[in-house]
Amino acid sequence: MNDTPSALTPEAFLGRYGRYFNRRRLEAIANLGFLVVEGRADGVYFEDAQGRRFLDLWCMGGTFSLGHRNPAVLAAAERALGEEDFGSLFFFSEAKGRLAEKLAQCTPGRLETTHPAVTGGEAIDLAIKLARGSSGRTEILYADHAYHGCTGFALSMMARGEMRDFAEPLVPDFHEIRYGDAADLAARISERTAAVVLEAVRTDADMAVPPAGYFAEVRRLCDRTGAKLIVDEVVCGMGRLGTLWGCQYWDVEPDILVTGKGFSGGVFPMSAVVTRPECLDFFAEAPFRTISSYAWSNVGARVTLAALEETERLLPRLGPLGDRIEGTVRTLQRRHPRRLRGVRRAGMMFALDFADAAAGAAFMAHMFALGVLVVASSQRMDIIKLYPPLVLEDAHVAELGDKMETALRALEA
Repeated sequence: MNDTPSALTPEAFLGRYGRYFNRRRLEAIANLGFLVVEGRADGVYFEDAQGRRFLDLWCMGGTFSLGHRNPAVLAAAERALGEEDFGSLFFFSEAKGRLAEKLAQCTPGRLETTHPAVTGGEAIDLAIKLARGSSGRTEILYADHAYHGCTGFALSMMARGEMRDFAEPLVPDFHEIRYGDAADLAARISERTAAVVLEAVRTDADMAVPPAGYFAEVRRLCDRTGAKLIVDEVVCGMGRLGTLWGCQYWDVEPDILVTGKGFSGGVFPMSAVVTRPECLDFFAEAPFRTISSYAWSNVGARVTLAALEETERLLPRLGPLGDRIEGTVRTLQRRHPRRLRGVRRAGMMFALDFADAAAGAAFMAHMFALGVLVVASSQRMDIIKLYPPLVLEDAHVAELGDKMETALRALEA
């Protein structure tokens, strides 16, 4: 069997395999000019099947924050595959124990107990169930323009629009609050509220950064009413904001922390929910209420431990690296203010504001043609997001700047 990457062109792929996939989606991607048949990937670059190389500034929303096939993480995976069985959800191992211990040590405050999951959406669903079970309440408050995943409870917190409307009616008793508006939360939270679910930075829509003091007030309101504070770290965690966890960016301790995407370095599907111990008391009645066959294999536990350690090793370089990227992007914004209207940064995450959706889409297409992958917000095409790999070097920052300059000049022409 040939295990080398396919050399199929996008057209050949559609012709041979297209009918086995969601053809509507494939056609939409092809019509936009972004249909890619994957080839090889290493570090900050990936290649398509024809050998076109792309500097990856999307990182699949942070899944590849450590770069593609990070050597330290890949070595851990190779060792684990040679030495470990996948394992059983009912049994325990040294690998699982070491990862759970590491999470208790590196998460803030009294977060101590880990619940394994496979994907970020699954972990969000589990966090909602834990909040409802431990509080005996049902109301969930979540931020407007949120994106927490496409599974059941997670989809009920999706911003209204085409990604959720077709699946209505969704789970009841989920209510929006205005992100970053502590007064709005104070008016809505009550002793009916099971949990408030927030990201440290709203990663979709406008990449909103809340005002100073917001999370401290959220914590105070949750403590006053007995609601659980759930912080979604699927994107903001694992170094994305320059701290290991996004909640540390604001110096706040949640009751429940959810992590995924880059949690295992883009090498193995892993996610987790880390909680304060008291969130588990209700499990005394039925300790097997939540199980998942593929959650936390022995292999995945060793891979994720390596990804955590590698992320911690990189943390000291992220401030200076983010400053260099910000300096490059802001210089371009000053040169091209009619097209690039604004730049926002939170740690190692950047939002580029364009005049309208057409300009944002055109910039993304120009960058793709130049061999740089960036992504638009799923809710606003006028906002382009950068999720730089944490392993980026100065030469890559210079490449980004040169190609952004070319793309912005093309927009002006």
